[in-house]
Amino acid sequence: MSEYDEGVAGHAQVAADGDQRITAFWQAARGHVGFGKLDGIVGAVPLDVVPPPSFSYGSGAEADDAVREVLAGERSRTTSARADFAAGDDLPRVGDLAIVLDSLGEPRALIRTTEVTVTDTAVDEAYELVYPTHGPTPPVD
Repeated sequence: MSEYDEGVAGHAQVAADGDQRITAFWQAARGHVGFGKLDGIVGAVPLDVVPPPSFSYGSGAEADDAVREVLAGERSRTTSARADFAAGDDLPRVGDLAIVLDSLGEPRALIRTTEVTVTDTAVDEAYELVYPTHGPTPPVD
């Protein structure tokens, strides 16, 4: 059993709702992108206190397999159909942050976009792993 599988096993009740889990994960991860706890308290950097968007790569085993690949550095790129973005939707930008969730909605990785290529038919996005986690989400401070 991998370190990721051991972390997922038995943690379905870590938090009562996804927002609390995402907030706790963001508190633990934000220092890895240069946001400090004090800045959030004094409000110097609004992005410090607002977590980035979160998503999962599908559901069930598909989502968990993708998380394993992200954590192992085997998945660092994704391509979406250009049609998936409605008119007026923001396209990914270099520097964007996102939280990757597992099949239970548990935050597992913070990623940062490093490259975006947009064509008439596709949006290709490369990213780097900024902050991985392998166990239950830490409690909210």
